[in-house]
This record gives sequence, structure tokens and C-alpha cells, in this order.
Amino acid sequence: MDKVIVITTNIAPYRLRWCEELSKFFDVTIYYTKDKEKDYNDEFLKHNSDSCHIVKMNNKNDNGLDPLCFDVINIIKQNRNSFIIFDGYGPKTNLLGLLYCKIHGITNYVNVDGYPTERKKSKPKELIKAFVIKNLCQSFFCSGEKTKEHLISYGAKKDNIIIHNFSSITRDRILEQPLSHEEKIEIRKELNIECEGKIVLGEGRFIPLERFEDLIEAVLECKTDCELYLLGGEANESYLKAAKGSRRIHFLNFVLPEDVDKYYKAADLFVLPSETDVWGLVINEAMAQGLPVVVSDSPIGAYSLVDGNGFAFETYNISELSKDIDLCLEDRNNRKMSERSLEIIRDYTIEGMVERQMKTIKDYFKENSSNG
Repeated sequence: MDKVIVITTNIAPYRLRWCEELSKFFDVTIYYTKDKEKDYNDEFLKHNSDSCHIVKMNNKNDNGLDPLCFDVINIIKQNRNSFIIFDGYGPKTNLLGLLYCKIHGITNYVNVDGYPTERKKSKPKELIKAFVIKNLCQSFFCSGEKTKEHLISYGAKKDNIIIHNFSSITRDRILEQPLSHEEKIEIRKELNIECEGKIVLGEGRFIPLERFEDLIEAVLECKTDCELYLLGGEANESYLKAAKGSRRIHFLNFVLPEDVDKYYKAADLFVLPSETDVWGLVINEAMAQGLPVVVSDSPIGAYSLVDGNGFAFETYNISELSKDIDLCLEDRNNRKMSERSLEIIRDYTIEGMVERQMKTIKDYFKENSSNG
């Protein structure tokens, strides 16, 4: 069986699902550099699979930071006839691997999920980024049109970029139709959620960049009688201060990815107020459960996924966010937006990603075979 190798930093659940889908067609090995990740719960990362080979690179001091694993060179040497995918161009180990491939003329693709929307850009950093994208990276799989435009602006050739509609969900996770209010109430009972009215859900790491304080303040300003459930950890002082002791604001601890769908199903609206986000996979996941979405204009996923199923608001604009939440919770809008979310998200699945990559990978092995 033809071999595909993926070189990455850690094995997030969505990355493993993608590799496992690839493994239905190819012999896939994931080489990764670290078991820990700053700001992520250790239970989030995966280390085993029934269908992929998983190999950790030589990183003796695994402290969650970005390591430089020199054994990437031997990995590439031993797999030079495999289809090589680097998961991102930024990590040190990937940069070393890309440089080695460039020097030795080894074909590879770089997987790019999106890009952080940085407000303040460092000129030296921008120059380095442009050099890497233009000179070290050969070809790309990328998340959407916005990411493609970004890569081209840094010197990538448009003909070398394949859009694969980035996702974290498989087709079987997508609801056939939105749940009724009665169905949501039943799920809330299972989760010990007492609210019988409208629920706004926020989910993610409890870190400053997520801007959950803005979401708390926006919900408190809403005209709609609704409650906010924030899923992801223990409330910090900043969140508690923003909540002002209101009984409308609730905090829920970290939930494993395989358990989070019930919380989406229990809600009426999903909001991501993030200050910056490479893509925002939680948007995909919420839409798959039939939720309208309100997203700041920072996550790159907003530009592909928000289209008649919610709103993209100006980052930090709490008043605009509050108004958008009210509009999405109106009964006449909510059902229609829920149906639109399901319609859009059916084109953003793990299976769809692999289907879009398949021709490129097969063409590579066909060419390699004809060259002896």
C-alpha cells in the first residue's frame, strides 16, 4: 500500500480523524514532536490509533514548547518516496524538514488550517514568513479561500494550493434536521441543565484571547431572556467580575471532544468571540448540531462558514454582539438559521477533506511509479 507520512507537533482529535480517514486508502504514519501543549488539557491530545501508525520524535524535554527534533531528517530520508505532509510551516521541526526537502528536491505538501489575525505585525517575522512560504514550501492543502489568499500574498503560487474545506467532523455527526425545543429540553435534563428558555453556548479554552468576558457582557445586555453557558474550565476572576453575580451566566468544566455534542444540541445559539483564531473548529462542530452561529471577524472560519446562518461581528464590539445574539434567538430567525447551518456544514467534513486531497496524492504515486 502507498505510504503517506504526516509530520506534526501534537495529535489533536481532529488531526487524528483526518489521518484515520486517509488510512482507509493509504498506509499512514503520524510523526509528532510532543505530548503536551500549552493551554490545552492533556486529555485533549491523542496518542494511539487503530488504523494509523503513531511515532513520537526524539524530544527528551517535552515541556509543551516548540521543540527541534533533528530525527525529522532521517524520517524524511527513509520515506522520501512516500507522500509527505507537513502540518504547518511554523514549527521548528517542520522548518528543518522543509529545508531538507528543498535542498534534496523531495516533494512535499504543507497543510495550513488558517492563520492568526494579528493586530500588530513584526516586520522581521513577516519577512521570515514570506521567505518560508515562497522559498521552502512547495505546495499546500489549505482550509478555504481566505487562507489561499493569505498564502498568495506571502508569495505562494496559486496553482500549488488545494482548498480542502477544513473540518473536524465526520458526516455521521451532522444532524439531519434541527432539534425541536422539546428535544433540547430532554437533553438538558440529561446534562442537569435546568434552563427551559433560550441558551447561548460558548466553548473553548478559558484564556484571554477567547474574549469570553465580551460574551458575558453582551448576554447581560441582551433584550432576549436567555442564559449563557460557558464550557471549558473553571471561571477565573475576570469572568466572575464580568458576570456580576448574575444567575444568567453559568460555567462548565472541560468536556472531552466526544462528549461535547450534547451541549451543542442543548443550546439555541453558539457564539465565538475570539480575538484571534487560526480557523475556529468549534464553529464547524456547533453547526453540525444545527446551531446558528455568531462569530467575531477574527477566526478565519467565519469567512467560509457564516452565510445566512448567523452573523460575523466586529471583534471587541460588545453592543454589536448583543444585537446579533438577540436577532439569532428570535424564533422566526432561529429555525431558518439552524437549517442553513446544516446545509453549509455538509460540505465541510473529514471525508470531504480527503476526497479533495485524493487526486493529488494518487497522481503523485502514479508519477513516482512511472519514473521507476
